[in-house]
Amino acid sequence: MQVLTELCNRGVADIFIACVDGLKGFPEAIATVFPQTQVQLCIVHQVRGSLNYVSWKQRQEVAADLRPIYCASTVEEADQRLDEFAAKWDGTYPTISQMWRRNWDLRWTPLARHDSK
Repeated sequence: MQVLTELCNRGVADIFIACVDGLKGFPEAIATVFPQTQVQLCIVHQVRGSLNYVSWKQRQEVAADLRPIYCASTVEEADQRLDEFAAKWDGTYPTISQMWRRNWDLRWTPLARHDSK
């Protein structure tokens, strides 16, 4: 909160999108100081965290199967891709799809609101 307040004191009036790494309470702190900010969880941190559960032999395949989720054009498409990922991998790595669903709104809603053009 102190860092955000300092930014405000230095003249930052608003933040359009804040990409965060999953630090507990940080999205709420951002919303307190900059209420119009859209908060998005960092995809790199999410993928890296997901791969922590995967054996070295399967990392490349799991990473490739995660890509359609975070490259989806809409929230609905991303949700469908996550369902497909879960159908394939939940038997081996159920924690991964659970992790993605835990912060689903924080992850995808900001991405889907903006045209990629």
